[in-house]
Parts: sequence; C-alpha cells; structure tokens
Amino acid sequence: DILHTNKVSQNLHAELLLRRVGAVGGAGSVADGQARVTAILTAAGVGPAGYDFADGSGMSNYNRITPRAAVRLLRWAAVQPWGAAWRATLPVGGQDGTLARRFANTPLAGKLFAKTGTLNAANALSGYLIAASGRTLTFSALANDMPQDASATRAVDRALLAIAAAH
Repeated sequence: DILHTNKVSQNLHAELLLRRVGAVGGAGSVADGQARVTAILTAAGVGPAGYDFADGSGMSNYNRITPRAAVRLLRWAAVQPWGAAWRATLPVGGQDGTLARRFANTPLAGKLFAKTGTLNAANALSGYLIAASGRTLTFSALANDMPQDASATRAVDRALLAIAAAH
C-alpha cells in the first residue's frame, strides 16, 4: 500500500493509509491515524510548530509542514531499521512513479528518491538525492501560491541539480 501510495501519489490511497495506521492500536478513525502520525513525528523530533495535519492527503489545503520538519522526519526515517524499505517506496528521478520524466537524462537520473505533491498552485518535492560526491543529501522544497506550478517545478529541479553538482 505504501509503495503504491508513494509511487502513484493518489490522495485516496493516502487517506485510506491514515485510517489503516489508525487501526494499529485504535479503531481506524482519522483521529486515531492523526494520533499515530503525531507519535511518529514526536519520535522523529518534529515539534508541533513544524506541522499541522487535518487529513491523510499530504497536499490538502488543510495540511502544513515546514521544509525543516520534513527533512528532520526524512533523516530520522533513513536511520530506522525500515529506512531502506521506506526509501524504496519513493519515486525515482527519471525512472518511475511521479518522477518518471523528471530528472531523466540528468546527473540525478536514478539518484533522486522523493515524494511529489501538487495541488491548487502548490508544489512539493521532498526526499533524498545522491550528490556528485556520493553523499546522500536530504531535502524538501515547497512552493505555494504558484499559479500553473510548472515554473516552480523547473526552479526546484534546477536548484536540486545545482546542489547535487556542488556537493
């Protein structure tokens, strides 16, 4: 379920996943799912000022996360026993999922693993990239109020390519 949710980026699957998470030690309600998500964020060291979630679809108009909070969560996830399995669920630049066409024929093809998000003039990309040095970098780029967000996408992609080349 997580593989499909991350690769295809379908909000309905994300909503159902929130309820499924809520069923672990709860009744499977949105509130139970939110409690579990809050517990995970707390364990990752993300304080409540870093996020505000109303539902399970990440790019909902009612959900907020700071880039710093997203990076902290991703770095925490990377060192968990399940971290490699988590990263494998993310779309790969130039290869599959919502990033199949993005980063194709660039130095980040096959070296960028990230979750996309697009909704109502908002655009997000957060995950991991392998820089020219071989180091794995964690990033989060969030753009809001960008009409026809294609310009934000191009700017984010150029910035990540420059960062990868410089590191």
